[in-house]
Amino acid sequence: MSGIEEDLAEFALGLEWTSLPDDVQAVATDLLLDALACAIAGYDAPARDAFAAVATRLSGPGEHLVINGGTASLSAAVMTNAWQTTALTMCDVYRPAMCHVTPVVVPALLAAAETSGCTRDEFLSAFVAAVEVTVRLCAAMRPDLYGGARWHAPGVIGPFGSATAAGLIAGLDAATLRSAWGLALLQSSGTFSAIGSPGVKFTQARAALAGVIAVEFARAGSGGSSVPFTHPDGGLFDAYGADDTGRVTRDLGSMWEFFGISLRRWPAASSLQSVIEAVLDLRQGHDGTVAELTIELPPQSYKLCAGMPWRTQLEALQSARWVAAVVWADSTCWVEQFAPASLTDAATADFASTRVIVVENSQLAQGATIVSLSDGRSRRVDSALGTPDRPLGRSGVLEKLTSAAGAGRAATIVGQLTGETLWNIETLRSALGGDAK
Repeated sequence: MSGIEEDLAEFALGLEWTSLPDDVQAVATDLLLDALACAIAGYDAPARDAFAAVATRLSGPGEHLVINGGTASLSAAVMTNAWQTTALTMCDVYRPAMCHVTPVVVPALLAAAETSGCTRDEFLSAFVAAVEVTVRLCAAMRPDLYGGARWHAPGVIGPFGSATAAGLIAGLDAATLRSAWGLALLQSSGTFSAIGSPGVKFTQARAALAGVIAVEFARAGSGGSSVPFTHPDGGLFDAYGADDTGRVTRDLGSMWEFFGISLRRWPAASSLQSVIEAVLDLRQGHDGTVAELTIELPPQSYKLCAGMPWRTQLEALQSARWVAAVVWADSTCWVEQFAPASLTDAATADFASTRVIVVENSQLAQGATIVSLSDGRSRRVDSALGTPDRPLGRSGVLEKLTSAAGAGRAATIVGQLTGETLWNIETLRSALGGDAK
């Protein structure tokens, strides 16, 4: 009788892009395009250059792609690309475990493809396998320990996804892939203490690199346990709190857990996407004059976002008051409104401080909101655009990608990943590279 590790490795190694149903291919492509849009946009995040400089100083120069930013060593490129993908707080999230998946998976996938080479189908197959492995492991864990109580899933679970992506492109066999997961386990870490600090982005960058490190050492014969999930003495399930381990392999290959990943239409915390939508709806046709704007949030969203200040870009992206105020003022939401210069706008800051009221509503589901104006108008959003029951869709993803990369680059990236143009990793690399600073 095989175990969870064996079954999961067999699934990952046996996955073929051309055999996947159309809806699986479509959702996976949207996830990948969205991640690249986020990484391109993240190049302009205020702290980006400082992060990239440290990563390069620690590991030296190299020839691996840094999205929008030239080249660096393998480790510096992986960490910087991961940081950029999550920098502007508009990447994906698997809400049941509050796990940002693609910032960890995609940088490892790109680096491995540069190193080993691959076909388009191999590239996409590895992406699907890595994302599905990540979210299935997330689904098995105790929900009371994730989502703000203790563990930060990108740091704990993410290294397994990164190792899967890099390992498949590198051509690992099943035994070596399991041993790479064993090394990924030894690098799993991350708690919610990082929320609100720059460390929350570091967690994801470190997790992306952890999987790559795991694959390289496993290939050299220095892998870890072959049963990293089920080992009774500090395996993933034992150490980090499993709930239903059967979810890792249940209906594997016929039911896709990654369909539960949410995308974000706007830069801001996932908990605030519904707030942005509600405020934009209320703002339409309104002259902008309002005495008060009241936001009702469910408990976890309230805990994370209600009291967050807006002294820095990262704080502002997670601040219910700043997000509501700036969207009300500008009738739009994009990265410029969270740039350092925008955070000093006195009128918006005064509105956020004195006229935006945030209250807790325990009857609301996670991610929902009710936004009310002092004139009696209100808007309730139970599922924000981008959630699984209201998918962002290809058009929404392309809008993000075009906003970040420009129409020409976006078309090249889409053509490479959808098969509209002949696959060439150097063509994709060039389009993602853009103009170095």
